[in-house]
Amino acid sequence: MRNWLKYWPGLRQHSPFALCVAALLVLPACTGLNQAAINSLQAAYQGPNRNFEAVPRNPAYQYMQVEVPGAASLTVLGYQYPNLQVWYAAKGEVVRLQGNRLLDTTGLNVNLANVQYTAGEQAQQTSMKFDVPELGLFNVRATLQLQPTEPPKSNLAKMASATKGLYWYSETFIGSKPLPAALEGLPPAIYGFAQALPEGINASQLPTAVYGKQCLAPTYCLEWHRQ
Repeated sequence: MRNWLKYWPGLRQHSPFALCVAALLVLPACTGLNQAAINSLQAAYQGPNRNFEAVPRNPAYQYMQVEVPGAASLTVLGYQYPNLQVWYAAKGEVVRLQGNRLLDTTGLNVNLANVQYTAGEQAQQTSMKFDVPELGLFNVRATLQLQPTEPPKSNLAKMASATKGLYWYSETFIGSKPLPAALEGLPPAIYGFAQALPEGINASQLPTAVYGKQCLAPTYCLEWHRQ
């Protein structure tokens, strides 16, 4: 497992939060950022168990737990644009979400890059174009179909729905053209919403999900839980 994210894609957007977090290892303090938020993130890495639930939270910030095979991180919302969120962790991890979908990843064993989402031909469909450099895949095109599904069985999904039951939906790859062989058997993305989605809702206008899971390879998925 490599260092989860080698560099800071969010710095391309000149985030003061990102610059501040990046300086933590070399500066004793950082102006413009409530130190309590950083302390809460650093506390998540004290000890081998990484008990994120026991980490004190600053109510001024939004948190999200992220897991990939063999690694987990607590992140804080550092920058937000319309339909774009950039989440940061104390050790340099970054996750960028466009709505509920992964926009890009860097430093993982398998990464998504150059991702583009556009409205599909039908309301509950989304067109996706993406690269998976580690698999030698570029300009992959696919159509996603939104539909109700069963909840995933992961611990993070169970935790996300523990206090209040969630409504589960998947985005399944459809179409006459199959995915490349390296992505054969790729599981669908899964999202958990606090409320049931209206029938026929436009897939480009989904509310914010509590939980999400998106696979970058058939056996390599990224999960997140907004807390």
